[in-house]
Amino acid sequence: MKSLYPISLIYYGLYKLDRKFTKPKKLQKPVISVGNITFGGTGKTPIVIELLKLLVKKKISPTVLTRGYLRKTKKAVILTNGNIDMDVSITGDEPMLIAKSVPKASVIIGSDRYSNAGRFTDQLNTDVYVLDDGFQHWNIKRDLDIVCVNTFNPFGSGMLIPAGILREPINSLRRADIIVLTNSDMVTNVELENLKKKILSLTGKDPVVTCYSNFEYIDLDLKTVFDIRYLKESNLYSLSAVGFTNGFKNSILKSGLKIKDSIVLRDHSNFDNKFLTDIVKKYQNAYFIITAKDAVKFKDIDESVREKIIVLKVTPKFITGKLQWENSILNTLQSF
Repeated sequence: MKSLYPISLIYYGLYKLDRKFTKPKKLQKPVISVGNITFGGTGKTPIVIELLKLLVKKKISPTVLTRGYLRKTKKAVILTNGNIDMDVSITGDEPMLIAKSVPKASVIIGSDRYSNAGRFTDQLNTDVYVLDDGFQHWNIKRDLDIVCVNTFNPFGSGMLIPAGILREPINSLRRADIIVLTNSDMVTNVELENLKKKILSLTGKDPVVTCYSNFEYIDLDLKTVFDIRYLKESNLYSLSAVGFTNGFKNSILKSGLKIKDSIVLRDHSNFDNKFLTDIVKKYQNAYFIITAKDAVKFKDIDESVREKIIVLKVTPKFITGKLQWENSILNTLQSF
């Protein structure tokens, strides 16, 4: 919105001052950052999870440093060794999803990520820190910067917030070591190639890593896989509190299911068991498809409600650049 452009100029000034006067500090172990340059969903969390799975597979012990948005406490907390018996209002939805998805990874949650790394260092056997949403986190020096760009809506209007969705100018992608183009199946090949050329011309970086969202349907515990054939004649609704609702609905349609309507809440909204129970009662004889990020919000829910909930779990499916992605990560760690 052009009327907000003067505020965007103020934001940009504060952004420049923050970067100029914040001196990055080095941690004792290598740091890999996964971030973006826009607000809204870019597929960052599935990329973080994919990174952690690669590290664990290679017998490397990762610790995630994450802020945890919209938590009810400022106290730093830790999820480790599959110990996830904590309310999501204390951890935040994305940290809990990460901990559930990769139990062998540790997750430290709190705003002061540098201090938290030092505070919990004696409790963990950490080989590498993964800095979640770290591209604009100047306080910590990183050894590899991975940046996710949503191919469907890469830069919005091209304006900084609040007039647009950019957290910083597009040419900031020059700092990135790996640019991952997510949701690349939601545009044509021509549009995808044009985006690559645009990024290359503005930044000198060639985004060779492209992926789309692979998906499966699972239960509310994120364990049992559903056979969705019996759902095709059912009344289906989508229910989500994520940044990129179009991507969520696109995955549902790609699976061959059709939804009657979508219930959309603000990203990271902590809707509770009562909210879900009331929705199920309101729409009788209906099933609800929710995201894995939202599924972690519910504990000890009534079985009559649970059986009406299907979780869509997405994982990145690399189209191009998977080998470069893996080599860049592993080579970074081998240099230490």
